[in-house]
Amino acid sequence: MVAPLQSESTTTHRAWVCSPAWDLFWLHGGLWLAPLAVLCSLGWADIEDSPTHLAYLALSALFWIGHRFSSTWLAWFTTAYATARTEQPLRFVVLPVAVVLMTFGVVLAPDDWLPGTWLQRVLVLGALDYALVTWHFAAQHFGVLSLYRSRASAPDRTRSHVRTLDRFYALTVGGGVIAVAELAQGATTLPDAWLGPLADTTLFDGVRAPVALFTLALVCGQLAMAHRHTPGLPRALYIAGLGAMALAALFAHPFVYLFCWTTQHWLAAMGLASIVVEGEPTPRKRRSFHGQMHRIHRVRGRFLLVLALLSAVSMPFYEVEASSGPEGRPVFLMLDQVLSGALTAPFTIQILTALGLATAFLHYLLDRAVWRFSDPSVRAAAAPLLRRPSP
Repeated sequence: MVAPLQSESTTTHRAWVCSPAWDLFWLHGGLWLAPLAVLCSLGWADIEDSPTHLAYLALSALFWIGHRFSSTWLAWFTTAYATARTEQPLRFVVLPVAVVLMTFGVVLAPDDWLPGTWLQRVLVLGALDYALVTWHFAAQHFGVLSLYRSRASAPDRTRSHVRTLDRFYALTVGGGVIAVAELAQGATTLPDAWLGPLADTTLFDGVRAPVALFTLALVCGQLAMAHRHTPGLPRALYIAGLGAMALAALFAHPFVYLFCWTTQHWLAAMGLASIVVEGEPTPRKRRSFHGQMHRIHRVRGRFLLVLALLSAVSMPFYEVEASSGPEGRPVFLMLDQVLSGALTAPFTIQILTALGLATAFLHYLLDRAVWRFSDPSVRAAAAPLLRRPSP
């Protein structure tokens, strides 16, 4: 009677990316961040004055910019991706550098050099960033679902079918539903001038209930499919957590949605990166740049600490991306004030705007490069993450 119980325990443990406690904190924020935000705001007339606002400020300081640096750190500062950098210089070096230079060029160019004014060009880049970040969040959800799917025993044909459903679920619930919810809640990065009639949130009052029912149907269907073909508690929890965050985006206070949606993304990015970094191969040359970096990586938790400190120190330089309050998503250069003429755009503001946009685009690009598991060299680099944990 002992052997079957031990085998079941082993199977259950291996269903997690790292361990139950680790996964619940770093990956399953959708299950505990929204309740935490609601709990901290109870009894406060203005959520901006509640402990929720202070908690989000602290989480932003530790993880917002840190998560943005995590993919760049993996791609350029680790020995794990040395082979990938060598084999794919265009993807890992040339194209990212070109995108950064082009972004700075578009933002800083005088008005008579490029079509449109400086503000119009920033608005276009801001709209592009909104589209990319929506895809970026959905892609991360698909990636986490893929990690859990890889830990379930299933035939290759079935696994391929479930992979397609995972992608559809992540893009629909983690992308499409969120975009509709933002329009309905009025929490969007795009200025009202660009939305036109869509800026009127009352137009979406009748949309929330049908979209919520559609979301619930997708959640139930995905859970049923997972239970049948790729069973496992962590995978089911992630599917449910993503659905819960989408429903929160539709009906909860915009700040509650912002709190759980962004923080869950930041934690997942940094947590997954830490596993790869801490399991990187030891460099042959200890005194080389990567040898010095390995001194940070080899101690568990040190990478996360360094990245959190870097995030906190650099956050003030990214304040141009911060919203004026919890009612809205980040607005580049406080665009509402710019458009009303209350804020001018000196060269310093232009530099900081270019920095924010360039590092955002760099993050999207390198994030795609370092988590592209269809590539053999990337799978080898991320082996500590793909390897099932020991029981």
